[in-house]
Amino acid sequence: MNVLRRLIGSLPLIALVTAGLLAAPAQRSPFFSIDEVQPGMVGTGRTVFAGDALDDFTVHIVGVLRNVIGPRRDLVLARLEGGPLANTGVIQGMSGSPVYIDGRLLGAVSYSLGSFSKEALAGITPIGEMTSAVETGGPRATVRELSLAWPAPPTEVFAALSRLSARALEPLGTVSPETRVVGPQTLADLAPTLRPIAAAMVLGGFDPAVGREVRTALSAGDAPSRQSAAGAAGAAGGALRPGDPIGVSLVRGDLEMGATGTVTHVDGSHVYAFGHPFLNLGPTAFAMTRAHVFTVLPSLESSIKIATLGPVIGTLTQDRATAIAGTLGEGPKELEVNLSLTSESGPARRVSFSVLRDQTLTPLFTYVAILNSLTAYDRQVGALSISARGALSFGSDGTVVIDDAFAGDNSVQLAAAGVTAPVGSAMANEFKSVMPDRLDLEFHTSEKQEGTTIERAWLDTTRPRFGATHTLQVQLRDYRGGTRVVSLPVTMPAQADGPLTLLVSDAATLTTLEQHDLKPGKPTSWPELLTDLNAARRGNRLYVRLMSASAGAVVLGETWPALPASVRAVLDTDSSVARGAVARTVVGAWEQRLDVAVHGSRELTLTLTPQ
Repeated sequence: MNVLRRLIGSLPLIALVTAGLLAAPAQRSPFFSIDEVQPGMVGTGRTVFAGDALDDFTVHIVGVLRNVIGPRRDLVLARLEGGPLANTGVIQGMSGSPVYIDGRLLGAVSYSLGSFSKEALAGITPIGEMTSAVETGGPRATVRELSLAWPAPPTEVFAALSRLSARALEPLGTVSPETRVVGPQTLADLAPTLRPIAAAMVLGGFDPAVGREVRTALSAGDAPSRQSAAGAAGAAGGALRPGDPIGVSLVRGDLEMGATGTVTHVDGSHVYAFGHPFLNLGPTAFAMTRAHVFTVLPSLESSIKIATLGPVIGTLTQDRATAIAGTLGEGPKELEVNLSLTSESGPARRVSFSVLRDQTLTPLFTYVAILNSLTAYDRQVGALSISARGALSFGSDGTVVIDDAFAGDNSVQLAAAGVTAPVGSAMANEFKSVMPDRLDLEFHTSEKQEGTTIERAWLDTTRPRFGATHTLQVQLRDYRGGTRVVSLPVTMPAQADGPLTLLVSDAATLTTLEQHDLKPGKPTSWPELLTDLNAARRGNRLYVRLMSASAGAVVLGETWPALPASVRAVLDTDSSVARGAVARTVVGAWEQRLDVAVHGSRELTLTLTPQ
């Protein structure tokens, strides 16, 4: 009975607490839903126009474009006011600037509208689409349209960079009839002129000619991108805030290449920015840096924040259609490049920089950075000779030794492509995911054309014998110099059908012959590919090949000549053993390193006699 009396006595208190809970308002979401947006609403945007201070600007909601980019991909159209915006319009570098309505985050200023606009009209990516898009992860396949056959000429490299840029800067295109427009109907007509606000590009340490090529390539599909400031920004103190500038680094160190935008949302260690893709790569690993904004450069064509990259503060792991995102903390692993440049006519120079590690982008930006370093070191027009020695390390996965020479009017481009070739070939391999961690190179340049041409070749006997070793003599003529003779021993096969061909050649001639006649098989494993990369044809080598006209096959790395058709048919069914049939069989191979680039070729026809 006492328990019952106490329970009855407490009923008024229980009723009072229950009523209070029912009357308490439900906790509001920190995000402003796209479904709540109505034309005429006024919000507040936040960004940095100069220095470190966050500046507010006013956002007038014009309407909502539903499904404008794709299914469930919406944009809020708004007119921006405040600060310098009346004079600048939408500014390169402000993409990602957060917009709040009633204190809740709506999304990021991310798209510009039209060209030469008199008002700052912008598209806002809803924050819900930004956070949900970057939740997907996983490995990314090679971007086929960006994959090149290395060594690649500069025209193909910059064309690939243009295709890369166009992936992220395409306008929205035509709005379908099913698109539902909330707000003035004219928005549907304006939608095709919406495009992502270009990030403010940062280039430092670049020769004007190379820098111009890079800027042109990376602004494909958009208004020409201007170069922002070069050099590292000072370390800004305090936590990263929504509205703060943020940097994306592609190359950093003595050379700087990247872009800056604005932070939209910080959730613990997770950072969301831009409101549109940077390069639209999906899973990636860019170095996330602080950035410093000096000022805004107004322009009728496209205003830009003059900004520079700062220290690394984390890793951007996602580059998605609606945002870039990453985590604060350690930066990503990068390819460390160290160049030593020497010349007969100038002081030595050392250049060090880091390149992002990405199976598609690393070869492209490594090539551009090395090309720039060589161009800036030797600016003169005309013949130039370059020797390159060094090593490319893949850590525990092995090392590729680089030892090559280049000469002629385009030697800078050839050298940059030649030393980048093992990077591109290795990272595109189909056997194993490998990433280079260090590239050390020593370049020596000469302001004259240094090379030698093969003039004659002969054996020390007119009656070469089966199984015997004879001395091959090769006469070389140096460019604008005299002749010299080099010798090397060559051993004849113990048996052969018919006459043999002895080829003495440069790298280019042998490569062409291999592609058309010898047709060496493709590697079937990473160790085989690593062996091939170390055996790649070099410009400073004299190559000698003794060939039989009979067909054969390459088996376990060795050439088997004059195989019966039945044996070749069996070998062709097992690619793990045989690497393909060849129209001509190599029965002897030699090479000799010279101190300059080699050009030309000579052939001898040999008929062997018994011992």
